[in-house]
This record gives sequence, C-alpha cells and structure tokens, in this order.
Amino acid sequence: MKGKGVSVGIGFGNIVILKNEIRKIEKNIVEDSDKELERFHKALEEVINETNQIVEKARGTEKEIMTAYLMIMQDPSLILETESQIKNSKINAEYATEMGFNSVIQIFENMDDEYMSGRARDIADIKDRIISKLYNEEKIDLSKLKNNTIIVAKELTTSDTAKLDFKNISGIITEVGGENSHTSIMARTHLLPAVTKVENATTILKNGEYVAINGGSGEIFENPTEEQQQNLIKIQKDFIESKVELEKYKNLESKTKDGFKVELVSNIGTPADVELVLKNTAEGIGLLRSEFLYMDSEEMPTEEEQFNSYKEVAEKMQGKQVIIRTLDVGGDKEIKYLKMEKEANPFLGYRAIRLCLDNPEIFKPQIRALLRASAYGNIAIMFPMISSIEELRRAKAVVEECKKELDNEGKEYKKDIKTGIMVEIPSVAIIAEEIAKECDFFSIGTNDLIQYTVAVERGNEKISNLYSKYHPAVIRLIKSSIDGAHKAGIFCGMCGEAASDELLIPLLVGLGLDEFSMNPNKILNSRKIVNMLDKKECEKLAEEILKLGTTSEVEEKLKEFNKKIV
Repeated sequence: MKGKGVSVGIGFGNIVILKNEIRKIEKNIVEDSDKELERFHKALEEVINETNQIVEKARGTEKEIMTAYLMIMQDPSLILETESQIKNSKINAEYATEMGFNSVIQIFENMDDEYMSGRARDIADIKDRIISKLYNEEKIDLSKLKNNTIIVAKELTTSDTAKLDFKNISGIITEVGGENSHTSIMARTHLLPAVTKVENATTILKNGEYVAINGGSGEIFENPTEEQQQNLIKIQKDFIESKVELEKYKNLESKTKDGFKVELVSNIGTPADVELVLKNTAEGIGLLRSEFLYMDSEEMPTEEEQFNSYKEVAEKMQGKQVIIRTLDVGGDKEIKYLKMEKEANPFLGYRAIRLCLDNPEIFKPQIRALLRASAYGNIAIMFPMISSIEELRRAKAVVEECKKELDNEGKEYKKDIKTGIMVEIPSVAIIAEEIAKECDFFSIGTNDLIQYTVAVERGNEKISNLYSKYHPAVIRLIKSSIDGAHKAGIFCGMCGEAASDELLIPLLVGLGLDEFSMNPNKILNSRKIVNMLDKKECEKLAEEILKLGTTSEVEEKLKEFNKKIV
C-alpha cells in the first residue's frame, strides 16, 4: 500500500482503527426553541472546557495549534449561525448545528490555499464534537492506547490528535489529509511517521494487524518480512543521522563556498507558525499569507484585529524581516461577507490586488494595520497579482494615503517601510526592469507563474504532466525577473515551491536569486545545499540551462549537476 508521506520516519506497530461513524441527523420541528438553545450552549460549553484543558497541558507547537482551534470554536459567527437556525426555523439543536456549521465548512473547502482549506476539517471536527455531546455519545479514549500503536483513520481530527499520548504511538495512517493539516504538523513536531491519502485504509487494514510505515516514501508494509524490516531499520538509522547532521546548519550563514550569500526565509500561514521559523533558524519571513484573518470569520476583521496579529509576528521575529502579502482571494477562495461572484476562471479573474483596489473599505484597514505594526518590527508589504505598473502605482497611492491619515492621527509607523510585488504574472516578468524601478523588492511566485506561463491549471490532474517548474520558458522568466530587479538595485526573492527544490537551488544561485522563501522545515536542508555550492559553477550551469529548449533536457542537466555535489 502507498499514500503520501507527510512526516518522515519509520514506524512499526499494531493497528488500531478509528472509525468515523456516519450518522444521519434527523430534522425535527420543536416547540420550545429556548430549550434547544440551552442544549446547544451546554454542549458547546462542554467542548470548550475539554479543549481548554488540552490547551493548558499543551506546550510549544501543539499549544499554538490548539489555541487557534479554540479561537475558531469561540468564533461568534459560527455560534450565531446555529442560534439563528434554532430560533428562526424552530429546529432541533443537532440539525441546526449540522446546517449552521456546514455553510461555513463549504466556504473553506472551496479555497485554493491548502492551509486554509484544511481549516474546514477543524470546523467539521468542532461540529461533530458538539453533535456527539447532544447525542450523549462516548468515544474511544485516545490517551490510553497500547504501546507501539499505529493509528488508522479516514481522517484524524485536530482534537483527536491533541488527545493522543504520543509515547504510545508509532505512526499515523489516514485516508484524507494534507501536508499542512494539523495532524501532519503535530506528527512532524513529535517526530512521528505519518502517511495520508491511503485509499480505503480503514477497510483494507485490520485491527491488531502488524505493519510498518515509511513516512518519507508513503509506503505501508502489511506483516513485513524480516528483510523488509531490516531495510526500514537502515532507512531510519540514515534518517536519524541526516537529522543530526542538519542540526549543524542551525544559525550558520547561508552562503556558497566562494562567499556568495543568500537569505533563506520562510513561508507561513498564521502567527502560530513563527515557532517553526525560529526553530529552524530562518533568516526572516518571506511570505506571511494574511488570508487567515479573513477566512476564520464571517465578518471583516477590524483594523485592530489585523494590527494585533501582524504586531505579534513582527515582535516574535525580533527585527528580522517579515514580508506580509496583502489579501489574496478571489472566486476560488470565497469569503461569505464579500459576496464575490462565481467566475468561469477565477484564477484569471477578479481577485487579489484587483479586488482590493476596487474595495478601499477592505484594503485601507489592512494597509493601516500593516503600517502601524511596522513600528514594532521589520515589516514589508507585498502586493499579489500585480500585472502592470499602473496597478502598482495605485496600490502605492493607497499606502501613501494611509500614511498621511496616521500622521494626522499621531500614530507611529516605519516611515521607510518597503513595498514590493509578487512576480507571478508573465507580463510583469517581461517588463521586470521597468516595474522594478517603482518598488523595493520582487518575490517570484513560481506556483502561479508556471500556471500562467504554460496555461495549465494547477489542480487539473489530466494535464498535470504539462505543469513543470523545469520548463525553459519559466526559467527564462525567472532570469528576466532577477536581472530586472538587480538593474534597478533591488533584491529578488522567490516564495514558490521551486525555492526549496534540491535540483533548482544551484540554478537559482547561478541566476543570482537573493532570497529563497520556503516551508520552515526545509530551511536546514536548503542551507546545507547552498553551503556545498560554488557560485561560479552555478553560473556556468545557468548558462547551459538557458540554451536548452525542452523540460526533459533541463531536468536531466539539473540531475547531472546534483550528482556532482551530493
């Protein structure tokens, strides 16, 4: 069996299957809606109290995750939606909870961002826990599992994961989930192997069955042979040795053997992720996605709420640069209170900076909050989906307008705050030299740049083979962006997945990329690679790559170079 490895490591143990019971919730008309409201509030209070107890015992990343989970649970918009269903429709609390929460879950599930869509699972988990309380259901005690247990479930919820005694768990297997789910994050925090997207795992595998899992490759071995076990033990030994070796790269400079220095920084989705950034000694934050503030609520976040979140990150980073991207949503990331129309192709539609420039009531509070937070750390503002110089000028004009307002109000902000753009549309990469004169930095968003360059929707599996970061046209647009930035005297970073690709790092160094922004867990390995490189050799590699005309030729040449340095 095979799935997607989301937490590296090897685990051996006996299976315990957690069944996610599918219950049919009946709709009943009630006479006493006040009594149903009381039942709902009692169930909600019990769930909140249980979660508070978990938060009090938790530490580090686990505490951050459960605190964020608790905040979702106490979101007034979620509670009001259910209360409204009970009062207005005179229905039972169970059905009202199901309907009220499902309307919010659907919004999150439709989001393109994997981290944000993952929050739909948290809301569904809260819903199920409340309904379980209303039905007086009892669940298995996950804190009392036997030693060397491998958990198998359709989906392991945030609350389930928080209840686990990790000393007794050897691994986790789920049918659904992603790399950014809270279960995956917690598994990595506890150095626990985990594999997701294993089809029919809960029906194929059996309770008590002895299995081995490889959280790196995603492989699952039922009743492994002696030879398979020995091979896995060797893989685990090599993994532990490599982890120990990577620890040596903490706090080292990210520079090549001949002294070319780059910045290795992190992409994050919430303030809770800062702990991982610091743990892996990243040199800053190259992308803080601000969408979490807008997606977690049915009401527009206030300027004050945004200010407090940005300030928290800036203070935790202690002077290191924090680049915060302004709101990047569109028809694919629906926000209920914005009333955005469904579009035939939302990736090419009314989104990101286009939406913000037309809606100052959304854009200005965010810019004001970012400016105010800049007084507490090294914040820079980044505009997404810029396609022209005209758009950039309009966005910068809003920043200047907000600065004047804050001056008049006597509020502090960093006067020379930097403003930059995401280079994710080919039109900007082509006029990079001209547009670079009007901003302080570039950050190449390769995920969308590839999509727009080769006309392939990222999520379309039928044509996914055409979506490649090794496409010669993509590489030439990256070069154009870097060269344009440098001619204008500004730095050029990259915040797409390509920034941590082991094959691409030497090429990007050769092209002169200044900043590599990535998942915090990939910082140390990327630093190790950079420290093994020679800038002149990388420049020669770049010259050779730029002469190639096919994706396969590029990939082959990169693999050849990689063999020389490993």
